[in-house]
Amino acid sequence: MHLLVKGIQHQLTGEVLVPNSKYHAHRALILASLADGVSRVHGLSDARHVQYTVQLLRGLGVKITTDGDTFVVHGLGGRYRPRRAAVSAGSSGTTLYFMIGLAALSDRPVSVTGQKYFRRRPVGPLLGALRQMGVRLESADDCPPVHVQDHRPTGGHVQIAGTLSQWISGLILLAPFASGHTTIEVQGELNERSYLELTVAMMRQFGLQVTVSDDWRRFDIEPDQEAVPTDLTLPPDIGSAAFGIAAAAIHPSDVLLRGMTRLEGGPADHPEFHFLDIARAMGVPMELDEAAGGVRIQQDRPELKGVTVDCRDVPDMLPILSTLGTFAYGESVFQNIAHTRLKESDRAAAMLQLNSMGGDLELSGDALRVRGVEGLVGAKLSSFNDHRVLMSLAVASSRARGHSTLTYPGAYRISYPTFLDAMNTLGLPMSVENGAGGSAKGASRRLEKEVAKPDLAAGITLPEWLRRRAASRPDDTAVIDVRPDRDEVVTWRGLEERVERAAALLLRLGVKPGENVAYQLPNRVEFVVLSLAALRVGAVCCPIIPFFREREVGFVLRRSKARVLVVADRYRSRGPAEELLGLPARERGELEQVVVISESAGPATMPEGDSDGLVLHDWEQALAETELDEAARAALDALVPTPAMTAQLLFTSGTTGEPKGVTQPSEHLVRAVSMEIKHLGLGARDAVWVPSPLAHQTGFLYGMTLAMVLGVPQIVQSEWDAKRALQSLNEHGATFVQAATPFLSDLVKAVEDGGEMPRKLRIFVATGATVPRGLAERAGRVLGADICGAFGTTETCLGALSAPSDEPGQRWGSDGRALDGIELRVTDDQGRVLPAGEEGNYEIHSPTVFDGYLDRPDLTAEVFTEDGWYRTGDLATIDSAGFLRITGRVKDVINRGGEKIPVAEIEQLLFDHPAVDDVAVVAMPDERLGERACAFVVLKDGSGLSFDDMVAYLDEHQVAKQYWPERLEPIGVLPRNPIGKVQKFELRERARGLRPQGA
Repeated sequence: MHLLVKGIQHQLTGEVLVPNSKYHAHRALILASLADGVSRVHGLSDARHVQYTVQLLRGLGVKITTDGDTFVVHGLGGRYRPRRAAVSAGSSGTTLYFMIGLAALSDRPVSVTGQKYFRRRPVGPLLGALRQMGVRLESADDCPPVHVQDHRPTGGHVQIAGTLSQWISGLILLAPFASGHTTIEVQGELNERSYLELTVAMMRQFGLQVTVSDDWRRFDIEPDQEAVPTDLTLPPDIGSAAFGIAAAAIHPSDVLLRGMTRLEGGPADHPEFHFLDIARAMGVPMELDEAAGGVRIQQDRPELKGVTVDCRDVPDMLPILSTLGTFAYGESVFQNIAHTRLKESDRAAAMLQLNSMGGDLELSGDALRVRGVEGLVGAKLSSFNDHRVLMSLAVASSRARGHSTLTYPGAYRISYPTFLDAMNTLGLPMSVENGAGGSAKGASRRLEKEVAKPDLAAGITLPEWLRRRAASRPDDTAVIDVRPDRDEVVTWRGLEERVERAAALLLRLGVKPGENVAYQLPNRVEFVVLSLAALRVGAVCCPIIPFFREREVGFVLRRSKARVLVVADRYRSRGPAEELLGLPARERGELEQVVVISESAGPATMPEGDSDGLVLHDWEQALAETELDEAARAALDALVPTPAMTAQLLFTSGTTGEPKGVTQPSEHLVRAVSMEIKHLGLGARDAVWVPSPLAHQTGFLYGMTLAMVLGVPQIVQSEWDAKRALQSLNEHGATFVQAATPFLSDLVKAVEDGGEMPRKLRIFVATGATVPRGLAERAGRVLGADICGAFGTTETCLGALSAPSDEPGQRWGSDGRALDGIELRVTDDQGRVLPAGEEGNYEIHSPTVFDGYLDRPDLTAEVFTEDGWYRTGDLATIDSAGFLRITGRVKDVINRGGEKIPVAEIEQLLFDHPAVDDVAVVAMPDERLGERACAFVVLKDGSGLSFDDMVAYLDEHQVAKQYWPERLEPIGVLPRNPIGKVQKFELRERARGLRPQGA
């Protein structure tokens, strides 16, 4: 579902009725509920947030009925009588903030909660202030639900930050009913003063007295007051009118906003009245039409100009002002916007999506700068389920060329239920569409029936998937190889031809079915070709991480017994082929043939020196010399790989520090990606971006393999560069990516630094290192994509995954839920399954669990329980809804940006240093990579060891740079328990505040 907006060029005409103010409605209903008697509030508001206030008050025993267009409220005289143990604020922040404290006026304990995703909204500062006032309450995590005792507040001296006016209003509304005098002092910057002015003015209408300092930073309230019933009429809602004003301002128009009878007033009339002054300063031609009973905007040609605005005066108007600024001459500067980033979404970042349409917006410190542009183009946008963002972007899209789509199309109902009707009445085509316009759901119906059916998909090998696409869609794009200087596009037909020739080359080199083919290549089309070629002849793909050096490469060669290795002549500043020749013959295992691929176009730079028995080949030359004649094709056709055959051998590291070879059959790999396709609703119009190393399971499986099974383009990038990535994302229409935290963090930073927002990216599955929840939430806003949490291992493939349809807090605030066909559980150390919410050992039962560790049945047996569940080695909780949250790791492994550092191995190397007496390596938290390694070292008497000394030592021992500790911390003695085991939890705590050393 999305909101479809069609850009127009014709004049807007007609009239719309401005709804009544929801701000007045919230306050009037609550104050009326506190009075002793019947109050009448004229002018119903059908905003969903107001209905949440009505429902919560009814849950507290207040009788609220309607009489025509009037709320009739039977107040309880300051003493609520809850009908149940818990009442809900729905998704209304105003309702929640106002009613947490007032719930203390109940005659029994009551919990104040909200909708599921709303239960992650932080209210810590408000709770702290309420406790200062004597309210007795509890919250597990400073978020709803909040358990409030039936204890009248005592009053006192209360201090609270001025960040959100609703927190302060909640205190002011409660203070008259305290048993003692209350003084409320605002600390720091005061935002949204106009809302406080409205709160105090309406309290006085109900007979409650508040003494306010001239600067509105101190409130004195006497105790034991009584609210009196009153009749009042709700004024028109300027916040809703603003969207009609903006629509009429950016188009030729003759529009009447009926119900608005004033163009001048003050905050007590409406907290957003100042918006009218700003709109007029920008050149919106508003005139009061008394005869028609409204404000008229009439113009033949929009002529707006930039302004400078202090957003503390118009707290919720930043989104629609950004739209106006986009079509104004010159620059508009919206200052003091920090508090706007704490609303339903980060509204400043959300409006940066206008840049993807051709706008010119920039976040600069505590200001948003908007430079006017001539026009916009339609785009796919996200509303982040924020009603003001949705409506503001929709109005902007009405002036764009083409169509635009916005997510969470129903968000407008929260505050302006008649928004769509109003816009269409004026001539702006807006409609809620179900799956049209290229959505994944619509596209998925054109896929082969097996793609999203894991049981069927698993029976088809990757070479067969390739053959199908080359036959049915030969000229469609299969692979896009993004290089620093150029892009190479390969069709399905072209890919099949390359794979067939490479497969014939492997046969010529003596590769046999079941044999491991090793290759160390960055993300480029040759990796894809070689992988499919190995599978085509029934061999096993054994990719090696590109940053591995002689030491790690030698280990893989010895354990895999690979006879053929393919490497690049250059990788960044290194020469992998030259490094290979530097390995002693005994370190190469059974290696016989080495194929070298050129980093750039042309012949490869072959390594110099003694090949010591190895036969060297240039990749392009070897392919050219490989005949695809009738005999070669017959030899290939005689080989028919089956789904049950081993397709992949990946080496990973565990607590022992020794890399372990994980073997997976083809049917597991294909089943795993089909499960994800089904879970996420991926379709034929998607395009898969692959920044993760293809030699890592994330890139190999959920990049390359997923794109092959889905039959869509895969976009591979050999050298990571966030700016180049943004460019390629938009040039090639990438819609899906699965990658680790650093890629997500770097993309967000690139956009925030002024880069173009991804126009079509809709899903980013964050795996590898633990993703900070704050980063995930921010990334969703900045990138305009759904950030989905997940958990998987090389041994199991994905076990848990969230989905775009999940509530935001679950989507990016958890590690997902079990995919269909997979079971998850948490057990204690005795193997007993724990109830929902309890932390324990996280275990998986899945049809995609690996066959076993290569030649290590002992290690394989260790990771399985007696009843066949895989022990992940992680600690976790699973809530009652089935959402997983990883809480820690049992295994002593550091996860650096998705790469697990073999801690024991690094410790052993450092322990062998002549200056080191003892050493322990632990995780040091890092925002970008999740974790980095910190080495705590006990030095021998009289010895010294600097950080640079340690780096040089590890470099000398040919350890991959990604495995080097990034901080050296001398320590007198390592903390140990009575049996001598190092207490690493103490060291991890010490490392929490440390930062990396060196460059």
